[in-house]
Amino acid sequence: MKKLIEKSRYLALIGVLVLFVCSLTAYVLGIYKTFQTIAAISLGEAKGDFALVALFDCLDTILIATALLVISVSLYELFIGELEVPDWMLVRNLSELKAKFTFVIIPVMAVKFLQKLLQGEDALATFYYGVGISLVILALAAFNYVSEKEKMDELKIHPEEDETRAQDLRN
Repeated sequence: MKKLIEKSRYLALIGVLVLFVCSLTAYVLGIYKTFQTIAAISLGEAKGDFALVALFDCLDTILIATALLVISVSLYELFIGELEVPDWMLVRNLSELKAKFTFVIIPVMAVKFLQKLLQGEDALATFYYGVGISLVILALAAFNYVSEKEKMDELKIHPEEDETRAQDLRN
């Protein structure tokens, strides 16, 4: 039974592969949107603020693709084994993974708000949209602050304990 439970960590490969495929799909979609936007701008179909909205939509798609890739790589590193990737792509625990995800979600929400602002729709609706986004950003920031504070407090209580990744289990 112990071996079965130990090997169950490989179930995370399902999530890693799904997120990796989603990332590739989002990158392809981002490239497609970029070419469409460039064509629309070149042909004069998209001008001024509409061109900016379209460009920000391309940025948004690429940011999401990158987030999916980082999460995929991080899950692999956490559960399966070591990878040769930049340190900024790696996490030591699920709390750090959530924090990285949060730091990608915030710019995506900012891009969505900017798109809404540039579309020049109802001012009150745009204001409410911005307030809603602000509240979500504040909640995410508070979550990250509390998580980081708890981690620091835990390190003060048990400084000899260190969190482990999948690679550490093999050593």
